Amino acid sequence: MMLRLVIGLVASMSSIGSASAQEVIYRNTLSEQSVETRTLSIQLESVDEDVRFAVTLRNKETGVVERHEFDGEGASDPSPFQFEESYLCGTPVILLTVQYPWRHALPEFVRVLDTFAFRRTDFAFIDVAFGPLTDIALADDSAYDPEDLEMLPPIRVHCLNGQDGKPFEFSEKATK
Repeated sequence: MMLRLVIGLVASMSSIGSASAQEVIYRNTLSEQSVETRTLSIQLESVDEDVRFAVTLRNKETGVVERHEFDGEGASDPSPFQFEESYLCGTPVILLTVQYPWRHALPEFVRVLDTFAFRRTDFAFIDVAFGPLTDIALADDSAYDPEDLEMLPPIRVHCLNGQDGKPFEFSEKATK
């Protein structure tokens, strides 16, 4: 009886150990210049001394790599701020909020945030919105009841039904 108890205890402890090891493997890592998941790597890097920077996306399973260059907001050294894999307008997407240090004489602003959307399957660039991921209503804007629109974040997702290969675009609500 004692032997069964010890074997059961050891077996349960080893399963706890392997579960915590799996959690570490599947946890997202956000560093100063990159985002890492189990299957995805996103690297941000300056392109020139001005404000251009590059976002390089790599699928770790297939080896597919895609690089996009963008103009930054006042600085050429962006870093990842928020990251989410989502499903918008029938398309699997990667949403990446990038922060830029603000290097101008406006002390109330210490950073600027933009959120970039990429298609998950081929890393094609879809759209960019000024602001963090938390300012975006992550559903087709037609899915909301008109009464609820005032309670939504200021940036909405507008589905395009595949026009020009873009599944959606970001739009800001009109200010009164």
